[in-house]
Amino acid sequence: FFKAIVLLGEPIQWERSLQVIIDLLLTDGNPAIVPETSTIVHDHIPIIACNRDLVFKAAADLPRFGHGAFLTCLETLYKSISGNDLKYTAFVGKPYEISFHYAETIANKIALANGQPKIDKVYFVGANMYNNLL
Repeated sequence: FFKAIVLLGEPIQWERSLQVIIDLLLTDGNPAIVPETSTIVHDHIPIIACNRDLVFKAAADLPRFGHGAFLTCLETLYKSISGNDLKYTAFVGKPYEISFHYAETIANKIALANGQPKIDKVYFVGANMYNNLL
């Protein structure tokens, strides 16, 4: 049976992948053993994901769905079926809001330790300033 789920990018056929992932989450990685009820409160197998970007800019005029859209669908389906929130073991790859807050905290500690005033504005710019600016 399966010990963990790792999601590195959105699949081509979402419905099939969503079904398999939900099956693994509801059965602790062993879909051959079906639980009596899908609403039992329990820990699911570890799930690791990356890149929560809901949309991204491409050649099309309108935003394209990113990996975050797939994760949102997965979370919604899992909650609707099990009654429980999906709990990720880790997010890897792109920095997330908590990373920026941590960086700001460390920068302020360094500033104050060196007799400088607290930093009032912090700007983070990624590879694409149109969607990676915080």
